[in-house]
Amino acid sequence: MADLWGYVQRTAVLPWRWGVQDCTIWVADWCVERWGIDPAARYRGCYDSEDGALRLTAAGLVAVVEPEIPLTRKDAPGEGDIGVIEFRGQQVSAIWSGQRWLIRTPRGVAELRAPAIAIWGD
Repeated sequence: MADLWGYVQRTAVLPWRWGVQDCTIWVADWCVERWGIDPAARYRGCYDSEDGALRLTAAGLVAVVEPEIPLTRKDAPGEGDIGVIEFRGQQVSAIWSGQRWLIRTPRGVAELRAPAIAIWGD
């Protein structure tokens, strides 16, 4: 498996940019590193603001990303698996650390406990 903690350290300091280095693109970049797939390929360059991201995901984040993820849908995460979680009333892309969900924020990476809406992995 790709080095999750190395990925987190390398990317946590990158500047936040909608559509380039945001919460969902961050998880998609992890997918490229771990599985060699890019579930955000269709959406890169399609938005450059929070409003643009919200318009893109208006039907719900799971509805947008699930067709792009060729991984097994799971009931419980394993380390390095990806998911969509509920955080502060919004659906957010996340990576399972083995104990908590990791999310990318404008300030870096946060680790939290939150209910998973959908989980994918191997």
